[in-house]
Amino acid sequence: MTASRPAHRITGPLRTWYDMHEALSHEVTALAEMSAHLAAGELGEFAQRFSYFDQELRTHSEVEDGIIFPAIAQRGGAIAPELVAEHQEEQLRVYALGTAILHAKATRDGRSLSALAPLSGALRDSLRNHLQLEEAEALSQVDDLFTTDEQAELLRAIMSSLPADPHLQPWVAAALTPEHLEARLRNMAASLNHTALVGVLTQIHDGVDVATWAAVRSRVPDLAALVAGDMTNRGNRAG
Repeated sequence: MTASRPAHRITGPLRTWYDMHEALSHEVTALAEMSAHLAAGELGEFAQRFSYFDQELRTHSEVEDGIIFPAIAQRGGAIAPELVAEHQEEQLRVYALGTAILHAKATRDGRSLSALAPLSGALRDSLRNHLQLEEAEALSQVDDLFTTDEQAELLRAIMSSLPADPHLQPWVAAALTPEHLEARLRNMAASLNHTALVGVLTQIHDGVDVATWAAVRSRVPDLAALVAGDMTNRGNRAG
């Protein structure tokens, strides 16, 4: 399936879901570009980057199938079976690329390296089409089905249901434009309690490069200051 009409975009707290979509699209595109000119010495970096992408894509799809889509359906919304089926198809493409990476690591020959490019390209194309369809067919229903407070509650339920992942927030932050990152952090500040918000900001601070954190400090200095305050408080308590 492909999206055929412009999608209404979420305006409430669950608009953070677009951040994940942008990060996934950014990363799968980067993997496809990297695979097109991959040298043997770059295979380890490529494999590590793919491994984290694999983890985040799986978690993202599981949250949609296990939490968001059932919540939409419970409110009377419609979830096309094709969306769930495409999640499963994506996992098969990820599996195919993962096994090809292992083969390339074992053989270290040009043919096995070259095999990664078409698999990465197919994954990129299918995932980007899927994300567009999902935004048009599923996420476009959210504002009509959930109030702002209900969206915030659902977002908190999602975050509390997932295991701790200190790399997720930096990974998403690094993939977003400064404008989009500012919007993401303002949205989270309006949706999370203080402790959770400071935790997210601290993970970003600890996990991104200097340029990305400089963008945070420039765009949302009041939120960036929460990290410095949290670090100071920890130091005082330790003393």
